[in-house]
Amino acid sequence: MFCSVLHTLKSPKNVGTIIRSHVAYGGGPVVFVGYNRPWDFKKGSQAFSRKLEKQCELIFIEDDDAYFEWATDNKYTSVAIEISKNAISLPDFKFPSKTAIVVGNEATGLTSTFLARCNNIVSIPQFGAVECLNVGVSSSIVMYELSRERKDISQIKGQKFKVV
Repeated sequence: MFCSVLHTLKSPKNVGTIIRSHVAYGGGPVVFVGYNRPWDFKKGSQAFSRKLEKQCELIFIEDDDAYFEWATDNKYTSVAIEISKNAISLPDFKFPSKTAIVVGNEATGLTSTFLARCNNIVSIPQFGAVECLNVGVSSSIVMYELSRERKDISQIKGQKFKVV
């Protein structure tokens, strides 16, 4: 089981992309940290989420202290996705049974103070001349990697596509 933690994200497209992947990979709650009011899902978010936020338990936590208290109380291991000297490469990381995938703000990422409080920091290896990946893309890659060994995969459902 995993939850997705969105720390002060600003882009409706990124939030929508993360929600869509979160539902596709069977995530638990989606936790918004650093917001003084719930995220407002409007057309910008919903164009990317396909309105799947309606299938999620959404939790809004105002500050870092309250988030870490929530994670401890709910027995989640906080795994920050960040470029860092101390990061474990994603292919080498063994996910705990109850993972909180934490991603930070598009411009500033996660602060060093926040990272120091996380149980693990994981980075995604890159091979091309790019500074970093988009936060929505990064989240999706990590969710996929976390889910690769699952055996409870269900068929893709929907009217648009048929599995052949």
